[in-house]
Amino acid sequence: MIQKKKFVKTFRNTKTVQLVLLLLLEAAYVLVLTLNPALGTKLFEDRTLFILCTLSWILALFNLIWLLYDFYKLRTFAEESHALNRAAFLDHLTGIPNRHGLDVVFETYDSPESLEHVACYMVTITNLKEINQTMGHVVGDQMLKDFSGILESVGDAFGVVGRNGGNEFLMIVNHGSHDTMDYFIESLAQQLKEYNEEHSNAPIQIKYAYILNEEAHAEYFSTLLTETYNKLHA
Repeated sequence: MIQKKKFVKTFRNTKTVQLVLLLLLEAAYVLVLTLNPALGTKLFEDRTLFILCTLSWILALFNLIWLLYDFYKLRTFAEESHALNRAAFLDHLTGIPNRHGLDVVFETYDSPESLEHVACYMVTITNLKEINQTMGHVVGDQMLKDFSGILESVGDAFGVVGRNGGNEFLMIVNHGSHDTMDYFIESLAQQLKEYNEEHSNAPIQIKYAYILNEEAHAEYFSTLLTETYNKLHA
């Protein structure tokens, strides 16, 4: 990915230089003809010289068109790359970061010092399997999307929210404390209560766990993640 970005940057810079040189050459050509009318007269009188100059202008025009086309393709490539990156790091069903997207976040915690005050929250929808079996996967998928929206709307103020896979979700809090997590849990519970009152036929039921690294003292994020998972499924 890094090599591809370097190639695109080099290619864009090369094309920019070519475009600037071409425009400067054409500007110099027009300037010479403007400042030297006699040369312009001779150009139109000498058939061979006129043909050569005409061909050079046509070639320059084609070069300009191809350069502009290259810039168009570069822009299209950049837009497609951005879309592919979003597709790679966002969950296609819920629109929140998937495990690949979360892994990018995990990599930022590359030292015990960066993990010192981090909290890891993990939550699972306990009745999703039952909903899928009794009401169908369409209802189950809608439940996943609805819960993702609720979790994201509440969790964005606290940290990074993502889908860990299946019916499991994560939230990473940089400055976690019991007070912070209690406030988040209460806010989420209130939102779920309101949701379940409106969706009594398919209420969202959850189970959660969190760990503060200031208590766990994990040196690696993977360790903190594993401990949170084990606590959730204990």
